[in-house]
Amino acid sequence: AGRTHGPDMHAGSRPDLRVLVVCFTGGVLAVHALASLPESPWVLLLLLPALLHWRGRLPWLALLAGAVLALVSARSVLEQRWPSARHGENHWIEGTVASLPESEGGDGQVASTRFLFAPESNEFPSRIRVAWYRGESPVRGGDCWRFLLRLRTPHGSLNPDAFDYEGWLFRQGIGATATVRDAQPCERSAGGLILRWRQQLVDAVSAALPPSNARAMVLALTVGDRSGFRNHDWDVFRATGTTHLVAISGFNVAIVAGFAFFVFRWLWGLWPRLCLRVPAQRIGLLASAVMALLYALIAGFEAPVARAALMCCLLLAAAWTNRLREPSRVLALAWLAILALDPSAVLSPGLWLSFAAVGAIFYVSLNRLRAPGFWHGAVLLQLMLAVALAPVTLYFFQGASWIAPLVNVVAVPLFALLTPWAFVAVAAQLLWPPLGAPLLHSLAWALDGVIRLLELAASAPGLWLPASPPAPALALALIGVALLFLPRGVPLRPLGALCLLPMLLVPATKIRGDLEVAMLDVGQGLAVVVRTRNHALLYDAGPAIEEGFDAGASVVAPYLLGQGLRRLDLLLVSHGDNDHAGGVGAVRELLEVRAEIGTERSTPCMDGMSWTWDGVRFEVLHPGASRYSGNDGSCVLKVTGPYSVLLAGDIEAAAEERLLREHPAALAADLLIAPHHGSRTSSTEEFVRAANPQVVLYSAGWRHHFRHPRPEVLARYQAIGARQYNTASSGALEVWLGTGGIRVDQRRLTSARFWNAAAEPVVVPD
Repeated sequence: AGRTHGPDMHAGSRPDLRVLVVCFTGGVLAVHALASLPESPWVLLLLLPALLHWRGRLPWLALLAGAVLALVSARSVLEQRWPSARHGENHWIEGTVASLPESEGGDGQVASTRFLFAPESNEFPSRIRVAWYRGESPVRGGDCWRFLLRLRTPHGSLNPDAFDYEGWLFRQGIGATATVRDAQPCERSAGGLILRWRQQLVDAVSAALPPSNARAMVLALTVGDRSGFRNHDWDVFRATGTTHLVAISGFNVAIVAGFAFFVFRWLWGLWPRLCLRVPAQRIGLLASAVMALLYALIAGFEAPVARAALMCCLLLAAAWTNRLREPSRVLALAWLAILALDPSAVLSPGLWLSFAAVGAIFYVSLNRLRAPGFWHGAVLLQLMLAVALAPVTLYFFQGASWIAPLVNVVAVPLFALLTPWAFVAVAAQLLWPPLGAPLLHSLAWALDGVIRLLELAASAPGLWLPASPPAPALALALIGVALLFLPRGVPLRPLGALCLLPMLLVPATKIRGDLEVAMLDVGQGLAVVVRTRNHALLYDAGPAIEEGFDAGASVVAPYLLGQGLRRLDLLLVSHGDNDHAGGVGAVRELLEVRAEIGTERSTPCMDGMSWTWDGVRFEVLHPGASRYSGNDGSCVLKVTGPYSVLLAGDIEAAAEERLLREHPAALAADLLIAPHHGSRTSSTEEFVRAANPQVVLYSAGWRHHFRHPRPEVLARYQAIGARQYNTASSGALEVWLGTGGIRVDQRRLTSARFWNAAAEPVVVPD
């Protein structure tokens, strides 16, 4: 109090560190919310308020520092991107395999291998995500190769509330994707000592254990290699809320650090003279920090585990200096350090979940008058975490598991034992196999039992509760969580439960217009949502690839949940091709489907079916009594309200001829979902003239080898003056039909971020 400060440095006017960190984070978030990055003069203009002496000067500088750092980091990543003008070029590139390879099996052999590749030449992006299909030679982390790569600019589907693949590539610093056309191993040895060491650990475990979920779990818990898990395994982890236990994160790092603390504190305590010089607790803290960093290195020091190790070390440093009494300051410093090193980490769900979990634990465990017993405290902690993390979980993953708190009460202590066991067993297998082998086999036996218990828990129906509440409801829920877990006796606690209600009661969004049609961006496939005021229909569900992309789970369900829809009044599948029906299973799993037409478990689609919702008539025009196979057997649906919509599936010339013969008047439509993605075998001149649409929508893959829509088809619709849009270049297309006309919202124009590829107009070649 007796110190002398300048006019701006009074203790009462100095901003709190936590306030500055919040401002810094606001600057980082502001940049990542932009559709395009600003030029330097605009940033310099924002510096002007910092030249004035005012109370908010330091917070403003913190916000500006976050924005500038995020801007510089983003530009450096985008400068590495392979240009779209050179998409599809083939180049011989020499470099190093920069990650552990992820292999997928098929027909008893390796079907594909994916890995990161680091070229030696600066002519190419520094990180390329490579896929090698049916590779003849095994790929190992750290090896040197010379590949003939077909390079592609980062591009992915873009839909409301769905996973942004382009954003994920941006966060990973990946400048291009590629497929291997030819390969030659280098004659020289490659670098990457840590990566080669990790590969040796993988090889040692793989030699000792046969392929199984237990082996996959051992590799996941030790070296962060999760390639052994399949989609079914991730479904089990999601349904039981145990994903955080098998994907190395703060929990695993904390377990290893805690194990090291108790072991080294005990060992140091065996020599009293040493304890007189350095307390055993401090040796335990130092050993914890070293083991946390070592574990992060073994796990590849990827972003999630690196963040966890950094946060752990800062917490240990606070404990060393007796400053854990203010954990919020320590967490703020850890948060600042992470964003300063990697501003794009602010887009990672894992970052928010990790800090939310640690903050919640401190919130309920510190400054309490009386600590509960162990089991009572463990159950209470899991229930508290489930409630406290629910808003963040719903925001990022659009659902939560109600059984997760109960499963974690048992699973967390088990993994607290299994994780150090795995660490010791793998190290022993590498250093002394006669000891490591029995340790690994006993560990695999234990893990196999745990996996069976998780699968048993996940077999119960209705575990996953899908929901996507709006942001205001989630923000109110966070306030409710803070109130709900105040110390006993605080009068405001009951209000916390009321604050949670808007998160649980999510109303469906109102449609904009009398009829709303959304063609989702599912690549080379089709998924269309048709909504009236009180009903919703899904026409096709997009493609699904085994152990790969599933449009039903990744695109369709997230979109519907984001609209506040937990049920579909009707699921109509035009025909059985995978690019139209592949996602049906995931839609059924994540949403309530009241009725189906055209699926394997329902009545087939037939000419003459009709119904009316909210004054809008739905009528099936095709197929008729005559048998049609393949694409020509597609279900054709006509929707008639204030405006008319025709959904034509994959019909081709033969089916179009039947429609022209039997339903010539019904083909007229204001909005047309183009037959067969705009292929040359569809949209005949007679069909185009009969439909005469104002707007035509195509669903196609970006620069797909089918090259849909075809130039001759585009020319036919252009000749009648139709406006044409393609999901491949525009992302999801949302169409509102009402008294104001037909409005088309292109996702890449209205909601894209600076890392997303720009929208491209549909151009008719000369």
